Amino acid sequence: MNDAIGPAPERQALAAHSVETLREEDCWGLLGDRGIGRLAAIGADGGPDIFPVNTLVHERNVYFRSGPGMKLVQMTAEPRVAVEFDGGDPPWRWSVVIRGAARRLDRDDEIEASGVAELVSLSPTPKDDFVCIEPSTVSGRRFRTDYPAKG
Repeated sequence: MNDAIGPAPERQALAAHSVETLREEDCWGLLGDRGIGRLAAIGADGGPDIFPVNTLVHERNVYFRSGPGMKLVQMTAEPRVAVEFDGGDPPWRWSVVIRGAARRLDRDDEIEASGVAELVSLSPTPKDDFVCIEPSTVSGRRFRTDYPAKG
């Protein structure tokens, strides 16, 4: 089992109900370079909004493409965001949360160097705006899903 996906053998013996806090390095290892995340941004009414985004991880920043709309408006007004990723390798599941500041990329050299222009979105709408999330915190946890049912 790849340690970037599953825990090291000495951690496989964790109790079935336990939750393991992941080191930042482990979090980045789990993310790889592409994925689907859930972006949390502050809405116009001050409450949180959640958007699914196709992402690219490059040099410990998270990038995504966006079309014009509320997501960009909200991030311009309040750049503090969080993006959550999850996945697993049975019997393990994990969640990684990256909190940071979002900014729209406006320099061609930065867009090209990040690779975000080549990121394919699952949404059919045009996505001609490019956004970078510069992390301030990275946290994650992993837990087993094969615990016995209580009876």
